[in-house]
Amino acid sequence: LAANLAKEFEALSVNTYHFENEPTEHFLNKLFVRINKYARSLRLIPKGFNLFSWSKYSKEKFLEAQLSSRIEEFKPDLIFCIHGPRFGEEVLKKIKIPKIGWWIEPEENKALNVPYAKLFDIYLSYDSDTVNYLQNKGIYSQYQCHATSPNDFYPINAKKEFDLFFYGNWSPWREDVLLAAYAVTNNIALYGDNWIKKSHFFAGADLKKIYKGISVSGNSLNIALNSSKAILNSQRMKWATAGLDTRAFDVLASGNLLITDAPKDLSKHFVHGEDLLVYKNIDELKDLIKQVLVDEKQFDRIRKSGREKVLENYTYHVFCQKLINDFLT
Repeated sequence: LAANLAKEFEALSVNTYHFENEPTEHFLNKLFVRINKYARSLRLIPKGFNLFSWSKYSKEKFLEAQLSSRIEEFKPDLIFCIHGPRFGEEVLKKIKIPKIGWWIEPEENKALNVPYAKLFDIYLSYDSDTVNYLQNKGIYSQYQCHATSPNDFYPINAKKEFDLFFYGNWSPWREDVLLAAYAVTNNIALYGDNWIKKSHFFAGADLKKIYKGISVSGNSLNIALNSSKAILNSQRMKWATAGLDTRAFDVLASGNLLITDAPKDLSKHFVHGEDLLVYKNIDELKDLIKQVLVDEKQFDRIRKSGREKVLENYTYHVFCQKLINDFLT
């Protein structure tokens, strides 16, 4: 996501430095992680406690040092921090450069966002409930949905090998949804982590029949999206967010038909029966799948409308232009 935004900013003549926090780790931290894990197994420390949080080689301290160094080197006019896990608090407290934060993951405890959100001049969230919560705390917050890249997701002429395609890590709700879909058709392609390990109700043989791997990305994902009659989606933590995840935007950009549950914010962007298909419960989901499998071509109008709406309103290019207009001029 950040890499795509960096490319679009550059295309719009905004000099951009992309700092990626995930790979940033000193080799000693791997040892720290193993020692912490062993200490927790002996119940010497509680879950979440880090024996080495003081060390400059801990993940947090090392990341903050790297971030501080890059800021000093690049000397930006604006910092745009896209995050799920919170990081860099100490650095963000000290610097006087204008800062925008963007929260992009579900969070059950919205109060955890408050101290971090206060570090930014403007705090965006993909979840309107989080925005309302922060505004009630006196924090300047705005709603900002996800977007997609039409360079990565686009229609191709591919054989419809599967009836349904689902990608995403296991959760209880997602298992319920997939079981319902499997009751209608077993011609499903499934990607995601923890499905084999954590599924409670799927028969092992049935799950292995449809499970294709832990992840799929890049061009392989776009091919997979185009190789199914429809794409099935459900929010991993639907009770914890009103926000719409990235899949809706990516799938619609690919030109395929999306069958999804309905987080509250979906209605801000898309219309059931016009841009995609929405189910409110398991029975509705089964009925929609049956309709698609009887004649999936009848939904071409919806596929076309969904893609056109995304290309017009929800690309990274449109997003970056909006940020420039709102905050950099």
